[in-house]
Amino acid sequence: MKASLPLQCRTGLRQLINPLLIGALMAGILSACQTLGQDPATSTEKTETTAETKATTDAAQKASPSEADMLAEKKRAEALLAEQLAEEIQQNALNNQPAFSLRPPGFSDEAGTIRMAILLPLTGQYEKIGNDLLKAAYMALFDHGNKKLHLLPYDTKGTPEGARDAALNATGEGAEIILGPLFSGSVQAVRPIAAANNINVLAFSTDTAVAGDGVYLMGLTAGQQINRIMDYSYRQGLARFAILAPESPYGDTVVASVQQESARLGLTLDRVLRYPANLQPGSEELQAIAKDIANYDARAWQLRQEINKLKGKTDAASKAKLKELSKLDTIGDVSFDALIIPEGGQRLRELAPLLSYYDVDPTQVQFIGTGLWADRRLTTEPALVGGWFAAPDPVKTDQFQQRFAGLYGYTPPRISSLAYDVTALSGLLALEENAAKFSREVLENKDGFSGYNGVFRFLPTGVAERGLAVMIVGQQDLELLEAAPASFEALIN
Repeated sequence: MKASLPLQCRTGLRQLINPLLIGALMAGILSACQTLGQDPATSTEKTETTAETKATTDAAQKASPSEADMLAEKKRAEALLAEQLAEEIQQNALNNQPAFSLRPPGFSDEAGTIRMAILLPLTGQYEKIGNDLLKAAYMALFDHGNKKLHLLPYDTKGTPEGARDAALNATGEGAEIILGPLFSGSVQAVRPIAAANNINVLAFSTDTAVAGDGVYLMGLTAGQQINRIMDYSYRQGLARFAILAPESPYGDTVVASVQQESARLGLTLDRVLRYPANLQPGSEELQAIAKDIANYDARAWQLRQEINKLKGKTDAASKAKLKELSKLDTIGDVSFDALIIPEGGQRLRELAPLLSYYDVDPTQVQFIGTGLWADRRLTTEPALVGGWFAAPDPVKTDQFQQRFAGLYGYTPPRISSLAYDVTALSGLLALEENAAKFSREVLENKDGFSGYNGVFRFLPTGVAERGLAVMIVGQQDLELLEAAPASFEALIN
């Protein structure tokens, strides 16, 4: 398996279909499909009565009411998709956006059927993100176009107990690989079940503590982002770093990663300041934190000392200097030339101007973030403009989000693209004609793979090493500062 094999497998079912194949496609794919989240009112629009639908109706009337409803709904769904595909093909509308309103085929006992389980919170508190991930996975499945692939969703309910039950059902029904779950607690619950059945897990978690021994993480970890951005910072001549991080597992990971990378690159970690993760907006404590990291009181005291020395002097130079100092709040620079802030959203937008207010000058100190900074709203905060962070290639990320929005009518969270990549990867590996297609040896291919989130490869630790881009917060948009590598060969060289 080489990295040159693309994960963005095909450009859609439309490019695989021509008018001569419509009949075979309907027989091979549509006969087993059912509607997913379709408005019943919409599904009955513009359906015409034909001899075939009349025969179906007659047969349905002889069955029980529930069977009749299911038969009619299935027929309407088939007719609707057939009409949509035929119209698009005739108009040559090859816009790389296949219709994903239907679920993929269900179980099949045909020889060579490959069953991939995906474990997600499809109900409960996290059902929105779970269903977004599932939709992205369906996109990859239909792009791949392999009718022998069956993606089998199981609901974890967002809990370890639900994940355990889902894993038991998946392994009992013949799954050859498990995609997901989302949360680290759920991954822990799935691990022993997968191991007992000799099945590898490709999870969406970013918690490296649950990786290894057949569990691989697709999630973009803070450590990957820190390594990339600190390497870039080192090459730009930055040498002294400080961290302002929340007291949370995420903050812990960032601090540990910065400590390790500083030691590796021979950089100085000057200060580490932590703050409660549950601070309320507008909290005075947040102001105190910004003041502390700025060493504001000591620098203000130093200013007063300098002013006192100049008072009473009558020479022109002293008077000019006194006038200049009287306009300042502090004197001297902070002891670091880069400040890492692993924060996002409203908290970051509130914290950044406080730092500027307390004389941490973003024109003198390089502000650095993590993937939490991949948020276009940050461009409205002047203190953050010019800040750096590492993230997947924005061009590919935007391509995925545009495709998703074109299909489903809304922009998904960025994590959804991971579900596309992991499903496309599994589909790629499934092309191998051997029983070890999902083995650790295959998954840990040193050449890696490529998806919407760039190149990646699984290390023996279970963590995915990624080729990330370096981004900068611009005045109007998030801009590319240094492109992501196209291969791991580029990283090495």
